[in-house]
Amino acid sequence: MLDNYYFGGGNLLRSIHRVAQRFRGVPPNTLAANLKKWTGYDWSKSGEEWTVSPAWKDSVIREILEPNIPVGSSILEIGPGGGRWTEHLLPRANSLVVVDLTPECIRLCQERFGSGSKIKYFVNDGRDLSFIPDMSLDRIWSFDVFVHIQRDDIEKYVSQFSRILSPGGVAVIHHAAHGTQQKGWRSDMTTEEMCRIADSCGLTVVQQFSRWKGGQFNLGDVITILANS
Repeated sequence: MLDNYYFGGGNLLRSIHRVAQRFRGVPPNTLAANLKKWTGYDWSKSGEEWTVSPAWKDSVIREILEPNIPVGSSILEIGPGGGRWTEHLLPRANSLVVVDLTPECIRLCQERFGSGSKIKYFVNDGRDLSFIPDMSLDRIWSFDVFVHIQRDDIEKYVSQFSRILSPGGVAVIHHAAHGTQQKGWRSDMTTEEMCRIADSCGLTVVQQFSRWKGGQFNLGDVITILANS
């Protein structure tokens, strides 16, 4: 099943593909490349290797997650990985849907958080949310995910937010701020481009920020908070 997403033809073909992408200015993090990268990734630390410090993570929870994800919300998490943020979303959720391109990540989350009426798991194609009913969500959360996927795929996701969010629903999205100028498998997304996409999809940009808690903590990327009218 996964072979349908992988680059074929061996090392030579993959090398040619990478060179061609660079020549065209296309970032390397296609859906197929992301599927391969995160399927083969060592998830033994559940993504905590990206936590700058315990104080940094606590600040993300207290200053960003909790104020924007009220207790009792119907929540969608896009790209849970090993469940680094799922752990903190689940206690706040009336219902939680987690969706990931990578079957291995969904398997790990199922092992970690179990099954039940409160949480549902889906593997998608890295763009599709058609399985989520209209106006069924209060909140959408995605952290350390949109920084790694291409602008076109981000736009496909965001274009579905107004349908699946209830009126007044909110999405909290961490994404690249400066396109491919940044290192670390960053996408071609920018702060300005997210504003353009949101406007075209009928969403309001409530806030965009890279620093919080008086500038004590920061990202090289940006967090955009979107609201559904």
